[in-house]
Amino acid sequence: MKLYSGNTYWDKTLKLSKNFLSLNKNISTEVLIVGGGMSGNICANILAIHGHKVTVIEKNTLAMGSSVSNTGLLQYSSDIMLWELEEKIGREKAVLFYKMCLDAMESLTDLNRRLEMETDFIQRSSIYYASNEKDVEKIEKEFAYLSKYNFPVEFIDEKTLKKEYHMDKPCALRTWKDAEVNPYKFIEAIIYQNIQLGVEYFEETAIDLDNIESSRAYTKDHFSIDFQSIVLATGYTKIYDVIKYKAKINRSYAFSGKVNKTPPWKDSAMIWETKMPYLYFRTAKDNRIIAGGLDQKISHVEEDESIIYEKTEEIKKEIENFFPYLNIQIDYRWNALFGISKDSMPFIGRDPQNSNKYYLLGYEGNGTCYSMAGAKIINDLIQGKANPYSEILRVDRR
Repeated sequence: MKLYSGNTYWDKTLKLSKNFLSLNKNISTEVLIVGGGMSGNICANILAIHGHKVTVIEKNTLAMGSSVSNTGLLQYSSDIMLWELEEKIGREKAVLFYKMCLDAMESLTDLNRRLEMETDFIQRSSIYYASNEKDVEKIEKEFAYLSKYNFPVEFIDEKTLKKEYHMDKPCALRTWKDAEVNPYKFIEAIIYQNIQLGVEYFEETAIDLDNIESSRAYTKDHFSIDFQSIVLATGYTKIYDVIKYKAKINRSYAFSGKVNKTPPWKDSAMIWETKMPYLYFRTAKDNRIIAGGLDQKISHVEEDESIIYEKTEEIKKEIENFFPYLNIQIDYRWNALFGISKDSMPFIGRDPQNSNKYYLLGYEGNGTCYSMAGAKIINDLIQGKANPYSEILRVDRR
């Protein structure tokens, strides 16, 4: 499955310092991780820090799947509001899920502090604005819920929003403890640390995902890997049977462009909105912004460059309606696939039929946050420890 199309930006900001060999012999390991993107590498890091011997297998090139099209917004808020999630799964589970995301944000920040390479990780606040008058009630309700459970949030009225952010919208929420990152640099820095921790990597090595035995996996080139535990961190490339009727693949558009003002808006906040599909945008190094939106219920990438151009120009126009002085010059445009789930949460945890098989599938729009949360959950499960979040993300939940 092709995960993105167009001219992506992040992979132009850094040349990966190391290439890894493909697997050419039978091996054994304690934990086998299938997938060398954000989820696989964060999981390898957490497991290795806790003393596990880890091997990461990537069927193509590390960090060149969905991660390279990731727009790098890290937020504790989900695509579904807390009160909306409560209506789906109940208040206790909904609040627990949001606390998991906030905890994951803190863990991502801690991870970044441990890394030796530059990742362009910067803590930011986020502005979540009401797209229209009818969404004011939604924003007010979300503010009440987040405040009640002590999440970092404040309400911004129409006057303040216009004065401070030059945004002519009815109201907004400001959240903090969020961050922006260059996902490509972030993965490279994690890989560098993982190697120091003893993690073993193989690229251009495809696992036969349909024929994994209880303690052995096979590559498409017929080599075997014996393991004690296996983690499937394969992103959106395969919808496994256990989630088949609960997951779908959609498409989104994004661009990177230069602007003529730094910072382009107050606090370089990350900005998004209530309407669905929503517009989102953030700053980046070198007088740049990254923006995306116009999600479509289509499960393949758009190859027509004229359509990619048209869609990204539409996103640009919406941003310039707020900030006409920016003179956005787009030089990178792409579209990419992403996964959604029936209840707006990722699929993380133990396979119901195999006690040593785990899934780390960051479906929905907060994937990097879910990568960290999932890595910690799986580490606890492998070690036989209780994890407060594991039950709500079970892959066999209804």
